[in-house]
Amino acid sequence: MPEPLEILVVDDRQDNLDDMQELLEAIEQPVHCVDSGAKALDYLAQGEVALVLLDVQMPRMDGFEVARRMRSDPHTRLIPIIFISGMAQTDEILNQGYGAGAMDFIAKPVQPAMLLHKVRALLEHERYRRELLRMAQQLERERAFNASILDNTAEGILVVGEEGRIRFANPAIMRMLGCQANELTGSDLLDWVDVAGAVQWQASSFYQHWQRREPLRLHDANLRTREGRLVPVALSSSPLPDEGRGMVLLALDMSVVRDLHRQLESLVITDALTGLLNRRGFLQELQAAISRHQRTGQEAALLYLDLDGFKRINDNLGHERGDQVLRQVSGQLKSCLRPYDRLARIGGDEFTVILDSLGSPGEAASVAQKLVQQVADQAGEGDLSGLGVSIGIACLPADGSTVEDLLRAADTAMYAAKHGGRSQYRFYDAART
Repeated sequence: MPEPLEILVVDDRQDNLDDMQELLEAIEQPVHCVDSGAKALDYLAQGEVALVLLDVQMPRMDGFEVARRMRSDPHTRLIPIIFISGMAQTDEILNQGYGAGAMDFIAKPVQPAMLLHKVRALLEHERYRRELLRMAQQLERERAFNASILDNTAEGILVVGEEGRIRFANPAIMRMLGCQANELTGSDLLDWVDVAGAVQWQASSFYQHWQRREPLRLHDANLRTREGRLVPVALSSSPLPDEGRGMVLLALDMSVVRDLHRQLESLVITDALTGLLNRRGFLQELQAAISRHQRTGQEAALLYLDLDGFKRINDNLGHERGDQVLRQVSGQLKSCLRPYDRLARIGGDEFTVILDSLGSPGEAASVAQKLVQQVADQAGEGDLSGLGVSIGIACLPADGSTVEDLLRAADTAMYAAKHGGRSQYRFYDAART
């Protein structure tokens, strides 16, 4: 049976806690309620909470501070947080919340179907994340167990003489490098280690540490196979006793572990519903685009998209159909973009696109028109009739050179497109704001 995933609810009003406790019974997972931020942090330090539903406006310690403290603690930094608040969701509040570490915002009064859907999705992601962590821990335990058996160990082992030539190689290192013992024995170690620049053996870290009789640890190294492929490894070398006149080198293949880490990192910046970047991932990409512009001077543009008519689909056909539409629209939008353009879902029916390496603002207009037309063409008749998209465009650097300025400009332009009749795009015009 899947392990139970506990939900922590934090709200200073007991009636809100009672309502949430009753609502979350449908999830069939344990729920714990506390009425202050301090109690929440105490409880998190003791248990294994899978999701936190956090009120923002609380006395003494508000929800933003609780979230910041959670993100600074290694034990709680990956726990998903949903803010549940009656505050107006302005850009300032949303940026403050997502900057503190929130995965989502839900406004009070809570819509039960929406909350339950989001909670189920985040719990499923948390279950997957924990399974990945268990796999990584199991991998490390198995490697530690096998390390004592030379011929069967998962670690590659080399014995290297003081002149830098390999004297012995175990089966693991042969598999890692795709070669036989006779190809390794007698060859230079530096022929198999990826070292930047032409390094002489006496100038290498291996030799210099050996001379000082000190161990060497390289956590992000690469070995080069016979075919030239790079294998990520953690390397450690230790001097042999004096009569050995050399060192023993251990190579731990980090390919699987690094893949697991990349998957874990990807979960944090990925929208659970569409597989696109979420708001956190988008903000990282936008900052990267700004940094590229500062280095190269290359122009870029930010498109802020809001679906027209989506609320009617959610209200009339239900959230399940609404989710299907969001996934469908995500695919349609992505099909109109270049491989290196960055598409993100940053809110319920809000998307953003970062267009890099633009020759002129006209290129951004062409993309925006294509996106408007694509959504309109696919909507057609039936339950999707009337679905469209309004787009605001902010250009870098003309309309701003910071994340906040570009977001504000693109959002303003998007509302101008809506007020102008919807299903169209507008450039940001500072004179009209």
